[in-house]
Amino acid sequence: MMTKISPELALLESLARINAEIGSALGIRLTEQDFADGRDELLHIYCHEACHAALAHSVPWLADLSEEEHTLVEETLVRLLEKEFAPSLGLYLPSDEAFLVELSMDPVGLKRETFRQLEEVWAAVFWPRRDLAGMAVHALLTLRHGDLVYHILPRADWQAAQKEGIYRPASLENGGFIHFSRGEQVLSVARNFYRDQTDLLLLTIAADRVGGEIRYEDLLGEGKLFPHLYGPLDLRAVVAVDEFGRDDAGTFQLPQEPPSEG
Repeated sequence: MMTKISPELALLESLARINAEIGSALGIRLTEQDFADGRDELLHIYCHEACHAALAHSVPWLADLSEEEHTLVEETLVRLLEKEFAPSLGLYLPSDEAFLVELSMDPVGLKRETFRQLEEVWAAVFWPRRDLAGMAVHALLTLRHGDLVYHILPRADWQAAQKEGIYRPASLENGGFIHFSRGEQVLSVARNFYRDQTDLLLLTIAADRVGGEIRYEDLLGEGKLFPHLYGPLDLRAVVAVDEFGRDDAGTFQLPQEPPSEG
């Protein structure tokens, strides 16, 4: 029975064959010192490809996106993964500026501020949960629609809003605004205020289309700014509507797949 060779051993054997063939043809003996300058780059390339492979396993629907969206989302998440692993492994990692410049040559681009926002929600929500699919959805919708905010509501309230053509929850009548959350806030809001509720939906909303003023306010005096919409919500601003359920551990889970376009 043939023994399967691990990818790592196969790579080492390939490198050894390259060294042996070059050394034999030229009558020289290559040593470890000959590779001092290129070792860091080689290990970075391997880490980069390993992150690509991990993402393909975790988020198979990326392959169904258009080429431009696939490139933007994939390279953004691979970059975020590399930044998690490279420091602990002692690997070389180009700067964020170099990454963004390289991405702009593809020919796709990612603004520095957008990448910073994605990095913040990655660090606060998705990486601690190792939720690559959730991060991919958030990144894709951010790239499609710009700045996003979220709103949790009972299914019945959304059905009523669809019939009326506009969303006016009780909080708008009672407090003068609609409670929204940023991506890094929505799970804590769910835990604190919706723990015992079921049949919930999560609205993903394009912030610049809401049809009113969004103010960031710390009404509880906790040092945290939450987005509040002072006025009814224009339903055309809603870019995704998802079941807001729980995973096997009973924890609220953010969307794992993007909405179908159209």
